[in-house]
Amino acid sequence: MDSSDLLLLKTWGQSVSDPQGRVYMVESHFDAEQNRVCHQIMRTEPLDGGATWASPVPFTTGDSDIAPQISPDGAWLGFISKRSGSRQVWVMSTTGGEPRQVTRFKGGVSEFIWHPSSRQIAVVVATFRGLIESEVELARDDGERSGHRYGATRDVMVITDQYYKHDGMGYFNHTIQRVVLVDLDRPYFVVLTAGISSASCLAFSKDGSDLYYLQRPRDTADSNPGVQDIFRCHVDTLTTERVTDLSLAITRLVVAGPSQLVITAANPNDYGYGNEELYVWDQDEQILRPLSRELDRPVGDHSVTDVAGLAWDNPVVMADATTVIMSVSSEGCVHLWAFSLEGGPPKALTQGDKVIYSFARHPHGVVVLSADDRCPSILSLVGQKSGIEPMLRVAMPWPAYQLAEPQALSVTSADGTSVAAWMLLPENIQQKVPAVLEVHGGPMAMYGHRFNFELQWLRAQGYAVIFGNPRGSLGYGQAYCRSIVGEWGDKDYADVMAIIDAAIAHPYASVIDAGRLGILGGSYGGFMVNWVISHTNRFRCAVTMRSVVNRFSAMGTSDLGWLRVPQYGDKPWWEDPAPYWQQSPLRYASQIDTPLLIEHQLNDFRLPVEQAEQLYHALKYLGKEVKMVLYPDESHGMSRQGKPWHRIFRLEQIGQWVNQHLMA
Repeated sequence: MDSSDLLLLKTWGQSVSDPQGRVYMVESHFDAEQNRVCHQIMRTEPLDGGATWASPVPFTTGDSDIAPQISPDGAWLGFISKRSGSRQVWVMSTTGGEPRQVTRFKGGVSEFIWHPSSRQIAVVVATFRGLIESEVELARDDGERSGHRYGATRDVMVITDQYYKHDGMGYFNHTIQRVVLVDLDRPYFVVLTAGISSASCLAFSKDGSDLYYLQRPRDTADSNPGVQDIFRCHVDTLTTERVTDLSLAITRLVVAGPSQLVITAANPNDYGYGNEELYVWDQDEQILRPLSRELDRPVGDHSVTDVAGLAWDNPVVMADATTVIMSVSSEGCVHLWAFSLEGGPPKALTQGDKVIYSFARHPHGVVVLSADDRCPSILSLVGQKSGIEPMLRVAMPWPAYQLAEPQALSVTSADGTSVAAWMLLPENIQQKVPAVLEVHGGPMAMYGHRFNFELQWLRAQGYAVIFGNPRGSLGYGQAYCRSIVGEWGDKDYADVMAIIDAAIAHPYASVIDAGRLGILGGSYGGFMVNWVISHTNRFRCAVTMRSVVNRFSAMGTSDLGWLRVPQYGDKPWWEDPAPYWQQSPLRYASQIDTPLLIEHQLNDFRLPVEQAEQLYHALKYLGKEVKMVLYPDESHGMSRQGKPWHRIFRLEQIGQWVNQHLMA
């Protein structure tokens, strides 16, 4: 397996179905010449009474087609595409033919939803200072007026909010996400939302008279931008009102009935360390009722991978209007559960070593896209009684036997806590082999039973690859995740070291050379790399990526830095720097002797590049062995969503570094 084999991989995502049971999904692949990821909508259907699938065939011809949605009458497929130069909504008949463009908004469309009439759509438009502008006319005007005030100063940023940038999005620069109702039969649209707050996550009432959406209340926009509430627009009168005042970070919204709304939400004061839960909001009784709390597991997919199909994981209200299907992350797996809106315990619908990342209603149940240890995309149907059947796997560039299945490790940390971990061993081992330990980011995420190219590639280079979920990871209960808040480098450090000990002691791993160990990690995983090598010399080399180095400086430069103040006490960082500095690996830089490769992205707003530079300069000053690789025009998520050739170059840099220090 070569690093450039990454370009051979395909994934499926965002699966939906029409009333006839045909399934539409986005197939993603890498374009090496254009150095980008392409998306095309494919169609398939179950055959032989549901015993097998037809081979997927292209349904659209574009290379940027995503977010397929079937109209309520089943006659039309709507999707978002960059065919015109920016993301706009296109519509075509489900019987085939040519698509037509139905929106032409400057700034593009980020999401849309069909009106129950199937003759209108509601779209979220990125507007400049709230102005609705034409995609075509403004492009021409900008060129004509580039020397005038309007065209020449449009890029100037006047900032008054605490929350003014976000990793992967950049600076907001006066962008407001407005909801617009668009007619399919005539060139007519009407703006449904006003004000200076952005809207998202659209849901029509059953009769189409009301549009529900999520919006960030202005009174919490600076104190905690994660807080979102439900708002409603009466389509006929264009009047809007706030439906809830729950002080929750609401992330998903669907309509279940005339008075019931289903949402997923987390406590914003947990700052990611709590469980995202499934709720039903009764508008008549003004009561919020939890549906998933007794599971003590987060809803949604929180697994880690570098090869992911496009997700589509909104709660699904079944035809009986009494059952909601939602995914739940637990112990390295993500499965579908059925929750009753009338009360009663939740019921698991799927099981086994897999991760479900996309699902939607189908005439025979739920159409599902999942991944397992050796395949990134598997299409299946889930009946409420029958379980998963049949399965169709995306084509892989290697036979399954060339990919390893992880071996589970039995890990007990220093204080007796059980920790989940796995190991991949190389093929045809003739002598002791070096090993690399990978630490995931977050820390609120989880490794699990999901194909990961980097792990399989490292294993193919001759390494034993070890990975696990130390405390701070999601999927093992709130107490497990919250146990490291404000105390990184304590219990989690003990867990990481216990994982490497368990791997070396495992009967199957007697071939691991304990004197040739490397450690790799990104984001929080990069913090842990920095922390480990400044507290032990056990590892012969290390790779730290987009990492936490100086907590104190990151508080004022990270896009969300100020939100972390409550984790370190009652005082901000400039009044009481001690807890922030204690949590900074830079404080212990003089203790680092391990050769270190530092990787960072220049457009990283989550952990700006000054973090990497501080550690690099410190180690250079000390005369230590260190190398830094910087990637332009890339954000914090480059290893998962970056330009293909940057991702391959990154793997090659990692491979060269660990080979240099571990294979000698």
